[in-house]
Amino acid sequence: MRRTEMTKQNARSKGYMALGSATTTVALSALLSASFLYAGVPLTAWLTYRWLRYRAEWGLRF
Repeated sequence: MRRTEMTKQNARSKGYMALGSATTTVALSALLSASFLYAGVPLTAWLTYRWLRYRAEWGLRF
């Protein structure tokens, strides 16, 4: 596998992790309690930041 393909694959997995975190946070807060937002929003923000920083670091476009 070439380096650019691995970079894109890593960026894709980081993006899916951030998306999964956001989906889980919204679903749990809607179904169970809004208190899940206190733990979910910072985690989702951190994962999204890591994903965006990784893309910027490697010069990947959207």
